[in-house]
Amino acid sequence: MKSIRLLCHRVFLPLCLALPLASCRQPETGADTLALYQEAARLGSQKRYQEALDRYDRALAADTLNGVSRAALEALSRKSRIEFLTGRYSGAFRTWDALRRHDGGKLPDSLHNAVALDTGRMYAELGMYGRAALVMATLKNPVAWQRFDRARLLFRAGKVGEALRIYEELAASEDAAVSMSGLSGILDCALTGKVAGLDTPDNLAGKIAVISGRVLKMEASPEVKIKALRIASRSLQQMETQRPNASYLLFRALAIAQQAGYPRLVAILQFESNNIIVRKPDTYRSVIEYFGQRNMPFAKVAALFMLGRCSELPPAERIEAYRLGLTACQHYGIPATAAEYVALEHQAAGELGDLLAAQGRYTELFDATALGGYLEQQRFMQTGISGFRLPAGHQAVQNEIIEQSRDISGLLQRKITMLEDGTGFVLAPIADKAIREKQGRLIALIAEAAKVDGSVPGRLQPQPLTLRTLQKSLRPGEALVRFLIRDSLSTSMLVSGREMQIVRAKVSGAEVTARFAALRQRLVSAGPNSEAALANDENRRWLTGALLQSMASRLEGYRRLIFVSRKAEPFHLLGQNSMLGRDRQVSWLVSEGEASIDSGVSPQGGILFFDATRPQKAAIYKLFHPADQVFLSFKPISEHEVSGMKTLMKQAVKSGSSGSEILKKAARNSGAPGSQAWLWLGSYGAE
Repeated sequence: MKSIRLLCHRVFLPLCLALPLASCRQPETGADTLALYQEAARLGSQKRYQEALDRYDRALAADTLNGVSRAALEALSRKSRIEFLTGRYSGAFRTWDALRRHDGGKLPDSLHNAVALDTGRMYAELGMYGRAALVMATLKNPVAWQRFDRARLLFRAGKVGEALRIYEELAASEDAAVSMSGLSGILDCALTGKVAGLDTPDNLAGKIAVISGRVLKMEASPEVKIKALRIASRSLQQMETQRPNASYLLFRALAIAQQAGYPRLVAILQFESNNIIVRKPDTYRSVIEYFGQRNMPFAKVAALFMLGRCSELPPAERIEAYRLGLTACQHYGIPATAAEYVALEHQAAGELGDLLAAQGRYTELFDATALGGYLEQQRFMQTGISGFRLPAGHQAVQNEIIEQSRDISGLLQRKITMLEDGTGFVLAPIADKAIREKQGRLIALIAEAAKVDGSVPGRLQPQPLTLRTLQKSLRPGEALVRFLIRDSLSTSMLVSGREMQIVRAKVSGAEVTARFAALRQRLVSAGPNSEAALANDENRRWLTGALLQSMASRLEGYRRLIFVSRKAEPFHLLGQNSMLGRDRQVSWLVSEGEASIDSGVSPQGGILFFDATRPQKAAIYKLFHPADQVFLSFKPISEHEVSGMKTLMKQAVKSGSSGSEILKKAARNSGAPGSQAWLWLGSYGAE
């Protein structure tokens, strides 16, 4: 199995690298410059990477004044490897661009391909799958597995048709492992429902099962067999009827890894094969210990979460497993690009909440949900960091904060990619060291930025919120309402400066979702005088009874409500005697921790509207633009409506009114423009 090569970032390249070659004559490299190249190579081999990069920069500055020599191109390729190893993403991308501009066929194919593979992986680590696929397309004479990797990138970029064409070519290969992987890719495409004319998923699964026998018997390295079997298993796991076959393939891969003597792969495959059907707690306990000893934090976290799912265990052990896993995430944050791990974390946080609520441990329940919200905030920061801005004159600190944050996210994803690919672990210590150094540098940069903007630490390095801290921050007459809607249990939590109340209801999460969907549809089709009709809506009444119960009467005593939920629903329409949003200021948050970030910020700047089905987009925007007014819309709004609402709101903003105040004032003036807007608009942020 191929080891993962590396590359990364560094601010350098003088202006001369942007110049085209002056002539066809090959520039000569001076003796002093060659000596610098040799010293840089020596320092790189000694893992003195920063010193090596400094030497490369000095040598390249001298060697590219009159063009780019072959020695300079080869130095750039070696430099790019160091940038990959040390997680310098921006620098690596600049190096790749310089090589592409000046190569002209002088760089050997092997060197070009090495840099292209590393650069493609780096783009993928940042979630830039389309760019990664474009880089992979430049490979000279790519082998089948490199073409498979490119197809997988295209698929992740949403270019299913382009990915399918490559998968179909690979499926026709005489190599059984390549063919099975191609069929697995076709199955992935078929399951999206976006491509017409494909074989049925059941037939494709049958073909994979047939060819898997050839893979097991073929003359190939253990790494190739294991790779193909894992790829096929992942595709089959998407079909409930194929989970037994997916499990079988992983157990066969496990046997191959045991026979070949690959201990890390053995542990990974023990974990993966145990997940599908068996789910033995002892297996999870065993791999948790192994992953901890081998510095594989993300694998350990995933195993802890799966141990917590074992319903046959006593609640105390399940709670401890979930708590340990979430606490570990606090130190090894799961990046937004690792979708499967993020889903595991969400599920773990929700089930931990269920267990704590069932035992009446409500303070711990709040802490657990707040920790889950904190982890979500960290990902918001990673995802939207390019929007971070400091006042004019501080761009250097601003840009380095952006780069260091992005580098850390990419390196964290690299650690997860090692688990997914089952290779490259020899490079993990280098990635770990780079993460520690960048985290230290980021702390120093944020302290520097805080001198010109005191809100920066709270936005870029938030801390998990405690119940006591939240209660102290809430003003009189203000309450935070948290909804946790699960498969068969819904928990509603009210927190104010004077009380905390929990309401639990054994209701189907699917029914709650369906009722809210029907209520939103009623909003979309509502006429100009729809308040009375919505007040009598059957779904609204049912949701009020199911989610609020006795809490409804308590909420009537608060003049301002902050709804917190990962999925924004029209909670403001609930209520017994009248709808909660009718005479109150109402706003939404995805996580409790955002409340402390937004507090004290005076409204000014822009007014923006976001689809309420994607509240995370609003959260990310608000994180980096806290003074702007952000609204969630529970129905589609035309450009004409947007223009009218902005005109109305801009007048109120000039007087210092918050978004929720604007909607509340409009609601008081029956028949006036915007008087019904509170029904389908909600302010985002703690204000």
